[in-house]
Amino acid sequence: MFRIVKESYYNYKEDFLESNATDDIRYKVMEPFEMIFNIEKWTNEKNQKTEDYKKVAEILYYIKENINELLEFNVFMWELEARNIFGEDFSVLSNEDKEEIIKNFKMFLNLTYWN
Repeated sequence: MFRIVKESYYNYKEDFLESNATDDIRYKVMEPFEMIFNIEKWTNEKNQKTEDYKKVAEILYYIKENINELLEFNVFMWELEARNIFGEDFSVLSNEDKEEIIKNFKMFLNLTYWN
C-alpha cells in the first residue's frame, strides 16, 4: 500500500506541475506530505519541528484517532508506523484542510492517481 500511495502522490503532484498550477490550494495542502516518502527528510523536519512537519504529523494523528471511520487507512498507517512515522497533535490544520487532505489520500488509496 505504501508504494501505491507514494506513486499516486507523485503522479498527483505531476498533474499540477505539468499544468503549471502549483499555486492551486489542492497542490499546496498536499506538498508537505512528500516527507513521509523520504525518511531522512521526515527525520530532519521532525527534529526541527517545522510547520510542514506539524501539518503532516497532525493529519496522521487525526487519521489514527479516527481509524474506525477511516478503515481504508489502516494498512497505510501500519506501514508508516513500521517506518517509525507517527502522528502528533499540533492543532495547526483547519477542518477544511483536513477534509481536503483526507479526500486526496482516499483517492490515492482508491488508485485514482496510480499508473
